[in-house]
Amino acid sequence: MPGADQTRSSTFVICGAGGAGKGSIVAELIQRDPSLWLSRSWTTRPRRDGEPETAYVFVNRDDFEARIAAGGFLEWAQFFDHLYGTPMPEAPAGCDVVLEIDVQGAIQVREVDPGAVVVLVLPPSRAEQRRRMQHRGDSDEHVAKRLAKSDAEEEIGRTLADLIIVNDDLDRAVSEVEALITEHRAGPATD
Repeated sequence: MPGADQTRSSTFVICGAGGAGKGSIVAELIQRDPSLWLSRSWTTRPRRDGEPETAYVFVNRDDFEARIAAGGFLEWAQFFDHLYGTPMPEAPAGCDVVLEIDVQGAIQVREVDPGAVVVLVLPPSRAEQRRRMQHRGDSDEHVAKRLAKSDAEEEIGRTLADLIIVNDDLDRAVSEVEALITEHRAGPATD
């Protein structure tokens, strides 16, 4: 719980396949709740056209690998030709950490932090998932590779998640995650 002590905050993992809508949910959560802090992931991939500079910490492969060697990532993975990772979060006092990552990363986070709350975000359909990835500028090859992995990611995510939501209505999806966060912060009903 935030504020319960000076060092411990809760970790909320928003995970799912590419195009599920994780980023949209996280952006809205952060805007609505100032006590949530987004840990920005690192990547070696180039920035997409129109992608905000703040979407990731964009680094070269040597810098990323040096951070791995130093034990500086909570989780990291190679996805196709690029590396992605979440640095060890250092949230401001009184804030809970939000991680926007894939299912593979969520598995690693859960191993390090068994108390992390995991939300699996699913797209309403594969056609919508494809449309979202194309709309954000992903290449046809990248979209095809991501879609090929989606079923396996969903299957694994379902075994890991504390909450599974279909992101077909952003406001409803965000409200479901907010309700889970509120419930988690309240703690168990009896002690």
